[in-house]
Amino acid sequence: MKLTSLSSALLCLFCPVIGLANEAATPQLVVIKNTLPRTAADESAALASRLDLRLQETPASVEVINRDLIEARGARSLDEALRGAVGIVQGGNAASPSQTSARGFTSGFVSYLYDGSRISAPTMSARTQDSWQFERIEVLKGPASLMSGDGAIGGVMNFVSKRPERARPSAELLLSYGSFNTWRFAAGLNRPLGEHSAVRLDYSHQQSAGYIERNRQRYDSLHLSSSTALTPDLTLDLRLEVLADDVKSYQGTPLVPRAFATDPGSAVSDAAGRVIERSLAHKNYNVDDAIMQADSTWLRAKLSWQMTPEWRLRNELSYYTADRRWRNAESYTFSAPRQIVRDLVGVSHDHQVFSNQLDLAYSGKLAGMKHRFVLGAEYNTSRFATERRFSNGSAEANAALTLDSLHPQYGNYAVLSMDPALYAGAGNRTNFSTRIPLGAVYAEDALWLNEQWRIVGGIRQDHIKLERSTIDLNTGVSSAYGQTYKPRSLRAGVVYAYDKNLSLYAQRTNASAPVGSGNLLLLSAANAAFTLSKGTQSEIGIKHTLAGGALDYTLALYHIRLDNILSRDASAPRLTVNSGQQSSRGLELAAAWRPGKQLSISGNLAVLDAQFDSLLEAGGVSRAGNLPPNVARKSANLWLDYMVEGMPLKVGMAFNYTGERFTNNANTIKMHGYTTADAYATWRLAAGEVSLRVRNLGDKQYASWSGANPNSQVILGAPRSAELRYHHRF
Repeated sequence: MKLTSLSSALLCLFCPVIGLANEAATPQLVVIKNTLPRTAADESAALASRLDLRLQETPASVEVINRDLIEARGARSLDEALRGAVGIVQGGNAASPSQTSARGFTSGFVSYLYDGSRISAPTMSARTQDSWQFERIEVLKGPASLMSGDGAIGGVMNFVSKRPERARPSAELLLSYGSFNTWRFAAGLNRPLGEHSAVRLDYSHQQSAGYIERNRQRYDSLHLSSSTALTPDLTLDLRLEVLADDVKSYQGTPLVPRAFATDPGSAVSDAAGRVIERSLAHKNYNVDDAIMQADSTWLRAKLSWQMTPEWRLRNELSYYTADRRWRNAESYTFSAPRQIVRDLVGVSHDHQVFSNQLDLAYSGKLAGMKHRFVLGAEYNTSRFATERRFSNGSAEANAALTLDSLHPQYGNYAVLSMDPALYAGAGNRTNFSTRIPLGAVYAEDALWLNEQWRIVGGIRQDHIKLERSTIDLNTGVSSAYGQTYKPRSLRAGVVYAYDKNLSLYAQRTNASAPVGSGNLLLLSAANAAFTLSKGTQSEIGIKHTLAGGALDYTLALYHIRLDNILSRDASAPRLTVNSGQQSSRGLELAAAWRPGKQLSISGNLAVLDAQFDSLLEAGGVSRAGNLPPNVARKSANLWLDYMVEGMPLKVGMAFNYTGERFTNNANTIKMHGYTTADAYATWRLAAGEVSLRVRNLGDKQYASWSGANPNSQVILGAPRSAELRYHHRF
């Protein structure tokens, strides 16, 4: 794994601390409990509120996928862990490998946080990550700019890292091997340093040949953290994260005319009659020397001061830096009699984010009533530079990049890109430089009116300044522009606790997002002139535990409307305006039942009606009533876990249903709904376990997401695979 010079230097700073670990402390055996996975109904989630409210006390739809669930479901990556969340459809393509569809919204309209901190829109910064380093995933549905800033329309995902523990030393090791020559290695070490400090080191490595040809993948992750009680009331937490990935990227499988197909698949249907040809389904039409690489380093320091029993002050300072590189043929379009016409794309990112967040929290009484509030401020500066090279789609470029679909000669990017004619024309060779300083102040408040009623509210005021300079290397034209945005986010909610096991809630909240894709880093001068898109949600729900804790469920009903989306002017279709509107409304149900010590049954169901209420595209074509891309109207999950009596054996099955989706706004390419089933068996050892898991038992062929060109290709999901895993705890 490549470490930047900055991360290497910072790692050296931690080394003396690690060396002070209590060598005399002997590793303690961790007994594996004879339990089945449970839901997290009584947990708190920092994502939902900064007020440390339990989920039952929070007037919002919040789901916690804890460590037990991650391991029970065999989730190797954060993406696999998220797929089990209610109403979540997880996917992405090589350029944006980790994408989420939530409550009718995708791409930059769903935000990712890491330990409560945000980098940028996930379409720019999210990478495939091993789940090993994370203790839990918190999922907050609906508009949530109050918690994460701009972009959070469909929801927010917060990935919470494992933390050092001062109570006892521990260590664990994981080894696995599976189909497609897939290897996984992970190790974690936790060591107390006396009574007041602890350090933790987690490392993971995954590599695979991939289920698509010429799609080798490698992912490395290092998390190093320490926690020190400087005084009984003052704690300093330090964290260093280093990530690296290298993928020979699969950009999607092209659709072909049905007349050409000899073995047409049923995963996709197209208004033009195109299908997936099974014999070509796992071909990778990218160039031989394709590059999809990313390296990042993130350093964070958090100081927490419990000033009095009621008052707490926290400050977190962080610095993030990343380099990303793309060199690919991404778009594939079939051309008679049997050719594939490609493009050529070269992109690089130089990305840095400096951030500081300060908040003051109070937990006590107000006029005799239980009361909590948080007042905080945030400042961050993002610097982003990118070089962008795109082939121009001319007849000459298409001829140079076309290959035979049956017997392809893929070519090399290094050779093909040497021809300047491929990139001729305005906009095909540009360099951007962007700076975005952001300041925000926020407040949250919760008041318990009595034993049954509590009200929760919050407000956030952002001040965002976009500064960008652009140079077009083909035309020699340079430009610079800027824009200032001042979005305000609000949340108001009420919770009625009928008793300690049943609560009902209602809330109204809003969020703002950059127009277009929700990505501020690449916002053009024309689009930057528009006001931000604004989403508003109304939601009601029930959270109920009954039968002595053996059964619990949550039910949520919601309606979201997003205004000011980009559209064309009805009277002048050549003009772009932001008068469009998108909406979704739906129902989400999640339940877990534990009828006895041996059996656990859990599942969820989501049904939604999402559409463009008003949207005109080029030529004045209306997309009103269409389903937004990669959004499923229905999704469901079911898990059955059984502990065999008298044996250290646990077996289980998992079923996932994802309804039909479309790849584009026109809804011309339909990705059909599908159901997959997984099965597993785990044999417990004295200090660990051995697991065998088979995924996609029926070897179902399905489309998981739209491809790089949403009008001609799709990403196919993984076929049947098996994995043998050994997890040891010291």
